[in-house]
Amino acid sequence: MNTRTVRPMNERELFKQIKSCIDQQAPGMSHKLKQLLFDLESPIQKNKVGKLLRKWKQGRVHAKIAIVGNHTTDGLEHALTFDAAKREINVEVLTTGYGQWAVQMLQSGSELDEFNGDLTVCTLDESVIYQHLQTNDWSVETIDKALRTAIVEINHIIKTFAYRNKGAIVLHTIPLPLADLKSIIGYREKQIVASLWKKFNCHLLELHTTLPNVITLDFDVLTQGAAQTRDERMRHFGSMSYSVGAWHCLSTEIVSIVAAQKGLTKKVLALDLDQTLWGGVIGDDGEKGIALSDTFPGNQYKTFQKYIYRLHVQGVLLTIASKNDWNNVKNVFIENEHMILKEEDFIQIFCHWNPKTDSLRKMANQLNLGLDSFVFADDNPFERQLMKEELPDVTVLPIGKDPSHYVMELLDIGWFHTIALTNEDRKRSQKYKQLVKHEELKEASTSIEEYLEQLQMVLRWSRLEEHHISRVTQLSQRTNQFNLTTERLTEAEVTRTMDMSVAESIYTFGLEDRFGDNGLVGYFHISEEGKHWRIRNVVMSCRVFKRQVEAQALHLLIEQARAKGVQTISGTYRQTSKNGLVASFYEEHAFYRQGDEWMYSCKDPLPKVPWIKQQLSDERVNV
Repeated sequence: MNTRTVRPMNERELFKQIKSCIDQQAPGMSHKLKQLLFDLESPIQKNKVGKLLRKWKQGRVHAKIAIVGNHTTDGLEHALTFDAAKREINVEVLTTGYGQWAVQMLQSGSELDEFNGDLTVCTLDESVIYQHLQTNDWSVETIDKALRTAIVEINHIIKTFAYRNKGAIVLHTIPLPLADLKSIIGYREKQIVASLWKKFNCHLLELHTTLPNVITLDFDVLTQGAAQTRDERMRHFGSMSYSVGAWHCLSTEIVSIVAAQKGLTKKVLALDLDQTLWGGVIGDDGEKGIALSDTFPGNQYKTFQKYIYRLHVQGVLLTIASKNDWNNVKNVFIENEHMILKEEDFIQIFCHWNPKTDSLRKMANQLNLGLDSFVFADDNPFERQLMKEELPDVTVLPIGKDPSHYVMELLDIGWFHTIALTNEDRKRSQKYKQLVKHEELKEASTSIEEYLEQLQMVLRWSRLEEHHISRVTQLSQRTNQFNLTTERLTEAEVTRTMDMSVAESIYTFGLEDRFGDNGLVGYFHISEEGKHWRIRNVVMSCRVFKRQVEAQALHLLIEQARAKGVQTISGTYRQTSKNGLVASFYEEHAFYRQGDEWMYSCKDPLPKVPWIKQQLSDERVNV
């Protein structure tokens, strides 16, 4: 087995190299910087680097984050800058005046409104509750009253801002200070106060049910990894309610939300086998001799598999990239009763002795996905380093030598997080398996036309329906390749297009073929301007590339416009680092260039795609 000794740098050396990368401001430094940031562990050092990273402008995407609160939030700004750079995001951070959260969120035209952030973080501490205690009476009754008053106030302020703000709003639950709980000497009273406090936090966690652009983080759960969540000295010195460690725990989750907004969610987890999914080497130990059991040390690997399976059923695609003999590996799936993951849970299996980098290239090609959609997990430092060097777009998990840490090393950053799960997510693995069948059919066909005819495709077309809102939002936020303008829509913005008084509409299309239902695969976002329609964006899933699905969907859009008396349609393409695939979309479909836009005259119908049948569910379509 290949090995390579990589001497870990101390934090002083890391800091020096990180500063050098930032000072150079070279695009080629982006991957190196990301790797260095992941090696930094101290929250204090992370904050120092966070200050330096305000000068870094070479990330893949840009995001605007506003921070408001009723206490000092400086540490959160630096933590966000640091954690965003780890995801190759440049952030512009606005921090408003101390204690100005209510004014900023209530007042129309405030600094917060003018900033118009992608995400607004509202961080509150217990003083937002205690301000409603009229005396020093620390009784169950006064605490109950203060909690009730505070939740009404917070709900009003957040709702007022949410109604006029397009971006996401992130809150966190408010922890009950330990000293305040301990100052109650009756255990029955302690329980009552703790229960009332939890009910208050439950109200915060349920805000999303009426305000879909609000996300509330569970402070007590997410900060379990912090050495301490409060620094009493700094609280008295500078009104800093939470520790630097707590800020970094919350920041990781906040940046994960931003990454989901910006289409940076990962889709595939590529897994090694020996010493990763089980302990030992299958070639030496056999399917019964590997460490995989309900007792130590095999239970560590079994636990790891349990969490991988949880990701799988929520839509994360699983693949195997292993230097192994497939016959041996297959016996593990068949014979070992402790295997949580089954062979059918993997959409691709590459078990051979060729480089794993070759395996991931082939995986990406077969799945029509970019390498930046992949997360690679391997216990071998040589394989990890080789992957970083040869395929820097692949995210390599920093798995260490201790398998008891594997779960958090996989989950901590939130690589696979999405704003909301859809039914499409739960069916994703099955749908990507269909791609393999498509490739087999294509190879057996004598021509591309024969292949497309044999697919027996049926396109389902409709105006946006309520049950499609989550899926359209997800396509907007997660699709990068077939996305003509990369305009990201929130759920509230998608829902707004269903209002008939708004001169916007979304038309969706789904696809079935001989191998199954692909679900909703794309949409057109339209501005209706009298006799002219402007295509704001066209988005389509990579699962249905190269079948002319987009051409048939465009044909139906034009027929829809013609039926409404529309005379011209225009569209725009805005280039990004990932959507070069669709640079010629309009030109290929008979649009002509006019300035920065592409134009189409509706007097000329766009030809139908002969091998795709259509099913129209919008009663206003008449073709």
